[in-house]
Amino acid sequence: MYMVHYNKMLVKQHAKKLPLRPIFLFVAFSTIIGITLLLLSLFFSDTSPNLIRVPYATDEKILLLFWSKLWGFPAKKSEGFLEKGIGKDQCPVACEVTSNRDRIKQAHAFIVHARDPYPLPPNKDIPWILTTLENPVYTPVLKKTEYMSQFHLLRSYRLDSDFPTPLFKKPNLNPPVPFKNKTGRIMAAFSNCEPVRTEYLRQLMRYIQVDSYGACLQNKAGLVQRYKSDFKNMKSKLQKTYKFAITFFNQDCDYFVDDQILHALNAGSVPIVMSTDKIYEFLPGNLKNAIINVRDFKNPRELAEHLKFLMNNETEYNKHLEWKRKGLGDISETIIGKYWDRKFHHWCQVCQAIAQGKWHKQGLKVDLCQTRQFNTWGINPGYI
Repeated sequence: MYMVHYNKMLVKQHAKKLPLRPIFLFVAFSTIIGITLLLLSLFFSDTSPNLIRVPYATDEKILLLFWSKLWGFPAKKSEGFLEKGIGKDQCPVACEVTSNRDRIKQAHAFIVHARDPYPLPPNKDIPWILTTLENPVYTPVLKKTEYMSQFHLLRSYRLDSDFPTPLFKKPNLNPPVPFKNKTGRIMAAFSNCEPVRTEYLRQLMRYIQVDSYGACLQNKAGLVQRYKSDFKNMKSKLQKTYKFAITFFNQDCDYFVDDQILHALNAGSVPIVMSTDKIYEFLPGNLKNAIINVRDFKNPRELAEHLKFLMNNETEYNKHLEWKRKGLGDISETIIGKYWDRKFHHWCQVCQAIAQGKWHKQGLKVDLCQTRQFNTWGINPGYI
């Protein structure tokens, strides 16, 4: 009886242990399968190591909450709704931008403007998008590692940003005023008297006549004082009568190109450009010959001599305006060309990225652009 009882106890103990082995094998097998699938997804993923991709599983509308105010006012101009579709004013995902903070619980991402950077959004449960159209010299937060590392996407004037949105739009092909009918020679009209560009202009004016309508070195009745809010429109009309237009951007930061070059190109006046050395990435196809690049000349005197030559040579001058007659050419594979001819609104592109779960998990890199230097442009500020 004892042996029978003992055997029954062994059977019971053995029966209790049996389920552990299958459970262990199941867990181990599941772990191996999971790791294998993860490795395969990483191997075949088309994202860079700096991006995180989380599939968007729902079909709900993407809501972008513009968290910042713009110089103290809500970002009402950025608000709008794009319904789902692939037609005009539609988006592959339903997309909305709002500045209404009462809708915070519905938001899929926060938008922060770099010129009005604080306060920051209240949580990091959803992506942060930084937007700016101004360069780091005038927007110090773009140089701060701790600040930039908190953001996941960049909408910027930079062509290498996640969502390039430069101020430089596609130039028109309106025929320019004929060479012989342009009564003016060189025109300038800027009122932010950044030291280097102002000094360069001052020295250039020693060698050639420049009509300056802005606050900087003004020698003509100021457009701003005369036309105020209509200043840009009147400047463009005036530029049509000039052969050249001074187009000195306020800094030389990578990819910083503002809309003053567009004003000159549209007017049919040849821009004389002081800018980033990446300027030709904004001038695809036949636009590559549309400007006079200050970087091509050692100093203001050399530039002045070249301008005098062009003023007396209609054939050579008109080479800078051939794009008006020939068109822009094939620009479809360039970044700026894709921006000019994009099918969907830029906020739609942001919504698509959020819907696909694509953003930089390590945060954004800083932009360490330094203030423009005199020696870069071959001038001495003490020159008289």
